Amino acid sequence: MRPVRIEVEGFAAFRERAVVDLADTDLFALVGPTGAGKSTVIDAMVFALYGSVPRYGSKGLVYPVITQGALEARVRLDFTVGADHYIATRVVRRTKTGATTKEARLERCVAAADTTADTTVLADDADGVTAAAARLLGLELEQFTKCVVLPQGAFATLLHDTKATRQDLLVKLLDLGLYERLASAARAETKRAAQRIEFLDEQLARSVHATAAAVVEATVRVDALAGVVAALDAAAPTLADLDAEIRLADERMAETAQALAALATVATPPDVHEIAREADHAAEAVVDAEAAERAATEAVDAASTVAEALPDASALRAFAADRERLAEVSASIDKGTRLVVEVEASVAAAQASVEAATTALRDAERRRDQARTADVVSDLARHLHVGDDCPVCGSSIEALPSIDDGALAAAEQGLEVATSARRDAAVQLTDVEKTEASYRAKLDERVAERDQLARRLADAPSTDEITETLRRIAAAEESLRAARAADERARGEVSNRRSAADAAARRVAGARADFVTARDQVAAFGPPPVTADLSADWDALVRWSNDERAGRDASLEALSSARATATAARDQRLAALGALAEEAGVAPTPAPGLRDRCVSALATARTEREQLEREVVLADGLREERAALDERRQVHDLLAEQLGARGFEAWLLDEALDALLAGASTWLEQLSSGRYAMAVDDKKQFAVIDHANADERRIARTLSGGETFLASLALALALAEGVSELSATGGNTLDAIFLDEGFGTLDPDTLDVVATAIEELGATGRMVGIISHVADLAERVPVRFEVSKSPGTSTIERVDA
Repeated sequence: MRPVRIEVEGFAAFRERAVVDLADTDLFALVGPTGAGKSTVIDAMVFALYGSVPRYGSKGLVYPVITQGALEARVRLDFTVGADHYIATRVVRRTKTGATTKEARLERCVAAADTTADTTVLADDADGVTAAAARLLGLELEQFTKCVVLPQGAFATLLHDTKATRQDLLVKLLDLGLYERLASAARAETKRAAQRIEFLDEQLARSVHATAAAVVEATVRVDALAGVVAALDAAAPTLADLDAEIRLADERMAETAQALAALATVATPPDVHEIAREADHAAEAVVDAEAAERAATEAVDAASTVAEALPDASALRAFAADRERLAEVSASIDKGTRLVVEVEASVAAAQASVEAATTALRDAERRRDQARTADVVSDLARHLHVGDDCPVCGSSIEALPSIDDGALAAAEQGLEVATSARRDAAVQLTDVEKTEASYRAKLDERVAERDQLARRLADAPSTDEITETLRRIAAAEESLRAARAADERARGEVSNRRSAADAAARRVAGARADFVTARDQVAAFGPPPVTADLSADWDALVRWSNDERAGRDASLEALSSARATATAARDQRLAALGALAEEAGVAPTPAPGLRDRCVSALATARTEREQLEREVVLADGLREERAALDERRQVHDLLAEQLGARGFEAWLLDEALDALLAGASTWLEQLSSGRYAMAVDDKKQFAVIDHANADERRIARTLSGGETFLASLALALALAEGVSELSATGGNTLDAIFLDEGFGTLDPDTLDVVATAIEELGATGRMVGIISHVADLAERVPVRFEVSKSPGTSTIERVDA
């Protein structure tokens, strides 16, 4: 794994966007004052891959990475693994209770070096990116911070690790898990072989009966059954003949019994003769009724002829009614004429009354007017005196008129009386005029009706002629009604007689049908022919049936005797065959189907013999397979034991540790100018050999800070340099290492040696990054990234030497 570009924004000290471009850079240094954010750059790289910052002490602690006052932090890491280019991105957003990193993504660039080309998403959530990065690099977070990134506070972790922790790291780095997987596969194969052997043993246990002796025994049974089947086949024609003879006897006996049963049903019904006589009498009655019906029909025709010769009675009755109406109308006209004359007199009197009332009304109006004038004069006179000037004419008043206060009231009352009398007279006149108009209208209607009736009766017969003709018509109609009634009765009698005849005929038909049914039941036996006489037919059929039954009873006895003889012969033959079958192991009863059972038993025996033969062959094959599997199981069991953690893997770990120790010792001697070398004690813990002090061994935890730094650096460099050579599969190439502490504890001479070693390591093509505020060391590095701190944000500037 080799970083190419690190980009941060809102991450710890870097509020604003900052970029570290490591393309074509092998050796670089992050320099700057304490707290400026040098270690934060390495933290960002680790966080992009694993979603955690080791310095915080907790994997799940992420909210401190967000710059104070910011809502989110963004990190992007471009890196390569071999020839492939990848991009890891994470975004941390602040929440009410902390922070969340739900937005995360790991992508592989389709065009390896072109990050602008299409990408393939390998993971798109925080946990998925962490898992994918671990698989891709072959390192978990703890291993990454021991071999690739040595952060502050963890630089000497590998040096001080326990044996078990160090072995887990080496197993992961060197892919020694391959041997455990091989051992696991060998154990699985051993288990599968053991399970198969167990299964084969169960199969062999079930096949214990499959022996050569069992095959011979099965063959003997097959031969015996084949002999029984052959005997049955030889006897089959004779048995078939006997069965046919028995079946024929059974069929003939059944036919005879059926014929006897049918013949026994023939018997003359008790009322058949009475039914025939009733039918004859009913037919004769129909003939008599039909003759009476014809006579009645002729009488109706004669009466109809007489009635049709007379005129239409309705016209004569209409003439008679018109004559009666004419008399009524003429009398009404006479009465109406008298009433009109009377009402005319009433109209004249009412008109005279109206004229008199009108004259009286005019006189009353005049008297009222005069009274009004007099009343005005009287009103003036009340205010005048004799000698005063007249207010009307201006002359002197010589005398005052008399004053009558009641004259005007009397005149007005007289006018009201006259007005009321005039109104009453007018109402009376109107009433009598309406009465006159009504009488005249009714009189005109009667006159018009009289004239119309007179015109219709101008050519009508006389009243006497009409009366006589209607009498004759009534007599003819009565005669016709009587003839029709007689005809109806005759028709009813015919219908009744026919119904009775039909009923009798149905009874005869029923009796004939019973006869036909009875005869049909025995028709196959040749009954006598049918005649028209039902009684004679029944008598002949019964006599013939009795004769037929007597002959068939004798035939039935002969057939039963012949069947018994054939049955005895068949049963004797079957008993002999049954005994032979029983000897072969087949139940002899029931006799029908004995051959089928023997054939089935023979087929079963042959199948069982063939199955035994197959099972014998199969059992031999199972034994051979078991022997081969047992040998294979032993081989895989031995392989699993050798490849186990205490076997080949333990040896290989020891070899790897020796190689790692040798490399670290070489680096430590170079870094310490030959004073120190690396070793392990009896408990497999790292120790340092002090050549300047009589080769004294000192365990790692007793070293000073500077000595610890040199030993840890030597161990990390050896691990980074030799991991691919020690790996079982070529291993993960650690193309980069980042050192984040310890240089300040070195004296100038040692610092010069360390710087030279780092320069040489960077010249091998591996990326080496150091974080230091030691100016002498930083100045020897070809590329420096100067981290500066300002009040708002930290910045990064690249400086090439």
